[in-house]
Amino acid sequence: MYQPVSSSAAAVIALLTDFGLDDNYVGVMKGVMSGIASGVPFIDLTHKIPPQDVIAGAWVLGTGYHYFPQGSVFVCVVDPGVGSERAPIALQAGGWYFVGPDNGLFHFVLADQTAKAVVRLTNRAYHLPNVSSTFQGRDIFAPVAAHIAAGQQLHELGEMIQADSLQQLELQQPLIKNDRIESEIIYIDQFGNLISSISLNLLPDFFERSGVRLLLAGKQLMITERRRFFAAPGNAQEPFLYVDSSGYIGIAIRNGSAARELNIQRGEAVTLLFNNR
Repeated sequence: MYQPVSSSAAAVIALLTDFGLDDNYVGVMKGVMSGIASGVPFIDLTHKIPPQDVIAGAWVLGTGYHYFPQGSVFVCVVDPGVGSERAPIALQAGGWYFVGPDNGLFHFVLADQTAKAVVRLTNRAYHLPNVSSTFQGRDIFAPVAAHIAAGQQLHELGEMIQADSLQQLELQQPLIKNDRIESEIIYIDQFGNLISSISLNLLPDFFERSGVRLLLAGKQLMITERRRFFAAPGNAQEPFLYVDSSGYIGIAIRNGSAARELNIQRGEAVTLLFNNR
């Protein structure tokens, strides 16, 4: 795994939301944070998470956070339960900090890193004075993230809680059997590439092993072609297997959308078959 340079101070504040950029939501959050953590740079991880898609947000965060310097603070807002009983939280996992709703958004981060501290954000001294029931990204998460970046300790932000009390996503974990790995499509990127939750670590010789093929059970479709890069020779319209930049096995169509052409949604069951040595 890529290891960024460590930093004792907040290197950046990174933002991940489903807000898009047509409205002023992202700009307002940055305005709030600028007034608290002056001089700390902002990086937009993405604001194009599909609306209310917590799983997609969790996946993008989980495959991207470790490229940032340790000490960075991630303010994450994909929050279909805003205004409900779901808790606003902040946590430290490894050397990074995360602020957002307790709705599974930090699922993949916590699968990768041990939580060192988790706090329910009950101390209103670190919120904006008037908290909206519909925009807690501005009124709670943004100011809290900025206070952390400015050096505030997590225990000062509210009530410390146990990491095992946090919401987890209900996802099928890859099931490894004798000659197969059963999994699902976990993410679809903007190009329509279908990303499974099968890490290359589960089959390191993916490109060398004989008999590798992937079954899309719901479509009764078997994909056998493997490519290391998209420009490799082959039928431009045929789906093929590849390994994405985060190390997960996916399905693509050259210059096309596999999701659209194959009519596949996230959650579709897949089985990676291979010959035993």
